[in-house]
Amino acid sequence: MIVCVCNAKNCQTVRTTLAGAPHIDTPAALHRAMGCKPQCGRCLPSLAELIAEARADETLAALMAAD
Repeated sequence: MIVCVCNAKNCQTVRTTLAGAPHIDTPAALHRAMGCKPQCGRCLPSLAELIAEARADETLAALMAAD
């Protein structure tokens, strides 16, 4: 699914970028990591949600690995 129309970024590209950069915590940082910048801004809420999901998944994986 396309997440950022202006920069033609889909959810797989976003997830791959987040997996390789655990320090990303804002949509602006995510755009920079993908080599672009926000334009219209309509993608920002979706990107924030994908960041939160990725960080929650990482936390869950870490907790499960600790057991």
